[in-house]
Amino acid sequence: MTCPHHHPSARLAGVLLLLAACSSTATDDLQSTTTVGDGRATGGAAEETGALGDDDDDVGETAGGDDDDDDEPGDSTGEPDPSGGDDGDGGQPPLEPGCPDEWPRGWVFCEDFTELAAPLDAFSEYASEGAFDIDPQYAAMRADYRKGIEDAGWVLIGFGSSPIPHDGGTTHAQEQTFDEIYWRVKVKHELGWPDIGPGWLGRATSFATDDWAQALVAQLRSAGQTTRLEAVPFTCVNGESVMCDGYDDKGALETLDTVIGQTELFSNELSGQWHCIEAHVRLNTPGQSDGVFEFWVDENLEGVEETIDWRGAWGEFGINAVMLENFWPGGATKNLSRWMDDIVVSTEPIGCD
Repeated sequence: MTCPHHHPSARLAGVLLLLAACSSTATDDLQSTTTVGDGRATGGAAEETGALGDDDDDVGETAGGDDDDDDEPGDSTGEPDPSGGDDGDGGQPPLEPGCPDEWPRGWVFCEDFTELAAPLDAFSEYASEGAFDIDPQYAAMRADYRKGIEDAGWVLIGFGSSPIPHDGGTTHAQEQTFDEIYWRVKVKHELGWPDIGPGWLGRATSFATDDWAQALVAQLRSAGQTTRLEAVPFTCVNGESVMCDGYDDKGALETLDTVIGQTELFSNELSGQWHCIEAHVRLNTPGQSDGVFEFWVDENLEGVEETIDWRGAWGEFGINAVMLENFWPGGATKNLSRWMDDIVVSTEPIGCD
């Protein structure tokens, strides 16, 4: 059986029926080699626990549940509160629109959800899993984690030269090839978030074939169950050849050096506030190990790795997708919500303003 979030071309039919059979509870054995101090439709691609990387250090094996079986006070149904009220987000107003009428130099994509009617009007692929949709009250995407459920939805931004058609969605700058990108998202976890990492946040990737094989993955995720963010690079290239066979070939993807940040992003103390996350990926010169992966939280550099061999000597495509994800390996510990807003992909540094 193929899990729906494990298969990039799945859309709507049968997705929710398959979800219950596709939960995994693997845990990750993370090692950091570099540390720097200071809606609801389906389709597209996301992975289950243990999706990218080998069995010892898989991309999905980053967060598990604690032993707290209690739901939030007043939650007798086991379902998330759909109201978006003050109890969940601290009563903060929406962010000011983040997409100017005239985009700055280098911007390839921008969405602030002030006018977007449906996710596929802007995004290339979208999977709600019944939990991820536009929240008109706060002009943002809202993800509702449900206790014991791993997947709370995702969206994919497709851009540049790519073998993937993304039928039904919207793609961007298809005539270009991108060896370097920055991407930004503003994130808010509901007030009272319980000091635990929820797993995946987002990634940049390079699709290499029309069966969704990936040459490389640059993922941001919580560092295990800690409250810090980490950057994890993966490659699937040997010499001039992409070794992956189809999407999510965990037997071929190789985990490279990871970078763990310092900001307690997923802490109770920082909950109920908007935070700005920006990542930068530069592919290596073919045949050299000079690739870059770095990220910032609220414009503070959290970590950087500058000697990555992302793609060996392969160079058919560049980076051609960014995904924003709400996958909690092992299942959410309780019903929780978070919001994403002001999403930008650019060839130039973005910042938070």
